[in-house]
Amino acid sequence: MAAMSISTTTSLYNPEPVVKYDLISTSLFLNSSKPAPSTTNNTVNSLRKSLALQRLHMGPPHRSFLPQTRQPLQQQSLHHPFFLHQIQHNHHTHKKTQSTHLAGKLEDIMSSPLLIAPLLKEAAAASATAPTSPVSYVYTAPCEHHPSTGQTDYLVNDMFPKLTHDLSTIEFGIRIADFMPLAFKTVPVAGLAEKELQLLHGLVDVPNVIHLEDSFVNDNGDTVLVLPMLKKFDCNTVNKSICSVRKTMKQILTGLAAVHAKDIVHLDINPSNLMVTHAKKDIVIIDFGLSMPIDRSCKSGKPQVPICGTSGYIAPEVLRPQHYDVCDPTLADLYSLGIVLGQMLEPYIPDCDLHYFGSKYLGLENTNQTVAYLKDFIAQGAYYPRVLVQAADLLRSMLEENPKNRKSAQELLDSHPFFSSCPAESAALGSSTLILCDWLCRVQEIKYQKYLLQEQAGCEIYRYR
Repeated sequence: MAAMSISTTTSLYNPEPVVKYDLISTSLFLNSSKPAPSTTNNTVNSLRKSLALQRLHMGPPHRSFLPQTRQPLQQQSLHHPFFLHQIQHNHHTHKKTQSTHLAGKLEDIMSSPLLIAPLLKEAAAASATAPTSPVSYVYTAPCEHHPSTGQTDYLVNDMFPKLTHDLSTIEFGIRIADFMPLAFKTVPVAGLAEKELQLLHGLVDVPNVIHLEDSFVNDNGDTVLVLPMLKKFDCNTVNKSICSVRKTMKQILTGLAAVHAKDIVHLDINPSNLMVTHAKKDIVIIDFGLSMPIDRSCKSGKPQVPICGTSGYIAPEVLRPQHYDVCDPTLADLYSLGIVLGQMLEPYIPDCDLHYFGSKYLGLENTNQTVAYLKDFIAQGAYYPRVLVQAADLLRSMLEENPKNRKSAQELLDSHPFFSSCPAESAALGSSTLILCDWLCRVQEIKYQKYLLQEQAGCEIYRYR
């Protein structure tokens, strides 16, 4: 009896069989009285024939093979009467590897057309049922399931952590057709789901805003939004250079300007609602659950937006609308984005209390004190690179308490020197490539020079007193 041992698998990101990930490990003992041929061709042909028969007869008896049959390969093969091979474990117990928990569909090795195509006609004639195309067979891992009974185009991977919020639950998986990583956002509140779905349909062509891929109703009657899977946004990763901060702010303002042009206010701008795409590394605004359309024709003194948002990022006119005149509601998003900008600029601008930004206890008194410090920083612009003075001025303008003193997103993109300065001019001033690690060393020298000048001025005053 000839014995042959095969250990193969396929991966979501590597469709070719590899030996590293042992997803399907079997020992195939061919029931043959003759010794195994010595040539490689005879061995391959024998293997092809056995795999083809196993592939075509893996369903239950008296039942045609259908694409809906998505049971694991081991369960289908062990109980089949035409199973020609005996599965035996190796000397050590077979251990599950990380590949068994991969997200997405995994194609079985026996679904390869090159492997069984030459024997399909012969095996089909011997079979009592007419088989379908072998490519339609998909191996589904035990950790995967469809999001609902009637929605079989997607797979949810249970190995990814489920994110549960007060108003939604987010799961992760793929689209079977093209393996696209997706996020499935379930909104149990019917009113909020319909509002967010309507807003996302109106923002299909908006840049730097998340695009809705699909939507459906699950078995519980809740609306599920199908969204692309994105990477987490981190202020400490973005601020490695001042050029990166400028690019990030420009993309966020571009998205906000387009959203505001459609008379929509986001009302929840914070780092958790900013994501990064996998391909182009662009910034994307997400989560329009608290967003709302605005009526610019309303001239009454009543607040136009509800009191909502994330603590530490809410604009003062949203928290205390009675203290401010009627203004453009979209300016509240600029204040929230100013808090995010302060987190990115914290290591660049010293002595302005920017390390408080990002805390849920950040209040209006703290931001007003920071605005005062920023004005002093701008007045001492001779000590600092010009690009940092421009960034500080941008932050100051976005954190103004009175919304009437703030500029809109489109006005900042068009007129502020932090975005409109000539790149050649910035390069000549040596500020376009300001790197954080280099700047942290330079800022200590600047502080020491300022200290020496203050000491010298104090001595001169004392001398003539």
